[in-house]
Amino acid sequence: MKRNIFFILICFVLMANLAICQEKDVDFSKAYIAQNDGKTTVEINEAQELIYIIFAITDFGKENPNMTKQNTAYFEEVKAHFTPFSNLPIVKKFDQQLRENLTNYFLLAANVYGFKFKNDQLVPTNIYIFPARGVGNYQVKSNPIPAYKNDLEEFARQSGYRAFYKEHQGYYDSLRTAYQEYASIAEQKEWLEKKFDYTINSYRVLTSPLIAGMNATHTFKYKGFKEILLFLPTLREDESWSPKFKKALNTRIIFTEIDHNYVGPLSEKNKKQIDTIFNNRDLWVDTENKSTVHYPSPVKVFDEYLTWGLFILYCYDKFGDDHDLFGQIVENVNDMMVNKKGFPKADEFNAELFRLYKDNNPKDIQSLYKPLLDWCEKEN
Repeated sequence: MKRNIFFILICFVLMANLAICQEKDVDFSKAYIAQNDGKTTVEINEAQELIYIIFAITDFGKENPNMTKQNTAYFEEVKAHFTPFSNLPIVKKFDQQLRENLTNYFLLAANVYGFKFKNDQLVPTNIYIFPARGVGNYQVKSNPIPAYKNDLEEFARQSGYRAFYKEHQGYYDSLRTAYQEYASIAEQKEWLEKKFDYTINSYRVLTSPLIAGMNATHTFKYKGFKEILLFLPTLREDESWSPKFKKALNTRIIFTEIDHNYVGPLSEKNKKQIDTIFNNRDLWVDTENKSTVHYPSPVKVFDEYLTWGLFILYCYDKFGDDHDLFGQIVENVNDMMVNKKGFPKADEFNAELFRLYKDNNPKDIQSLYKPLLDWCEKEN
């Protein structure tokens, strides 16, 4: 039976406050910090693209277009080139891992970022040691990649993967250029850090033309240096979109991942009130929508409401003078939240958040928490 994966946006916040945990997760050298401080990097990583290609030719991947983006010429090239090697052991093993738990999609793709190719071998970078330990209750005790290292190297050798990756370097470069032109990450970072008085030192966007609807963000703090890894699809396009709406929509995809890292610490300070309000789950969440299972706690529900609502505030500051464009953005956000993601009060929540922002012109988002939560409490 064909299996379907529902649209997923997952925020991994890997808290590494203890030094011993930090050393096991990452090791940012002085040189690495100096090179990346204040930088935004967009990358289609060679080791990761190998993982996404193997996912794409598994039976599970072929059955699930919400996991692997299949409506592109690139996917057809991947399928034509690599399907003859789909009987190799790693393809079967990854198919089994995906069927056992979809979280393995994130764990395998994230943890391989700690490796790079040296000739035909995968060797540790010694920067990201164990970047993804799990999601929610699903945890792994050790980095899974070393167990698959020989099989991955065999697949790469037999399929000519490294030559394929090199041949498509021009295409990958064009995708990176599109991010720089339309994603406006630096502008998002500037707005968020001004509104939250919270600094992230480095943003790393790890993308692939094979990522469909499954996004993630990992946050690390090491020796005072904060870095975000953003696992995101390539930019979306539609001939019917104006250039401004294209920019806004692609900004939304990134913004609603990034801002979790700013919202989280403030929500933790207000956790008691949030728990009381959003524990009334049937009011705030459409439990018939299967994607809501990824927001199991009151704080996660509130944070999802707020992270999407903040995008409306960001767009008001950036595009507010263009009333038609701003109206399109608000409509898009509310439609996604209510009809796609299963948050039925998003229209009302966003309207109140916007009213508070517009009427009070706050210097920071923290000052909106109390009146916004007071409103939410009355809704209960």
